[in-house]
Amino acid sequence: MLVLFGRPLSRIVKLRIDQVRDGPDGLQVSFGSVWLNVPEPVAVVIRVHLTARPGLSTAANPTSPLLFPGFMPGRPMHAVANILPAIGIRPLATRSRARLQMVREAPPTDLADALGVSATTAMRYAERVGTDCLAYPSTGKR
Repeated sequence: MLVLFGRPLSRIVKLRIDQVRDGPDGLQVSFGSVWLNVPEPVAVVIRVHLTARPGLSTAANPTSPLLFPGFMPGRPMHAVANILPAIGIRPLATRSRARLQMVREAPPTDLADALGVSATTAMRYAERVGTDCLAYPSTGKR
């Protein structure tokens, strides 16, 4: 989700299982009011994770609502932050690249709503890649 949606790890580890749904449109995740489609190779990994979430076998944590529960009640799995650099993924750089790619494909205002970032932040990313409103396809709305 870091690579796909440019979300900070601190927010990814706090995702709840009710922010993920699997239906006829495929697997979707919500970071705010908008549901985003998860591409199929990643969706398979998330589906497998949902069936065997770690950290639920402790006596105090069997019903954790977190997508990535930790081993203490109410505490998400922060170990992810240590694992990614060990396998060569730099979280901050990866998040920035994901956001830069997204503003090449969708208007910053849409991204701000979908990803739960401010419109100002989304516009900063659009400016960094040199896009403007004319670069996006028309939605037919006025």
